[in-house]
Amino acid sequence: MLTVFAAVVLGGTALMLFAAGREAEDRLDREVRRVERELDRNFGSIQRDVREELDRRLPEPTPAP
Repeated sequence: MLTVFAAVVLGGTALMLFAAGREAEDRLDREVRRVERELDRNFGSIQRDVREELDRRLPEPTPAP
């Protein structure tokens, strides 16, 4: 009887640890996706700013004869 009880307790503990691990992984994945979206948005903004600055500083190209 004690062996069955120990097996049930160990099984339940393993199941809870498995569920907690899945939840932690899901939260981490969501956070990584959020940070990636933010980085993409920031990088796009920086890229746009650099293009505007280069357009402002570089002279207009002249057509070749």
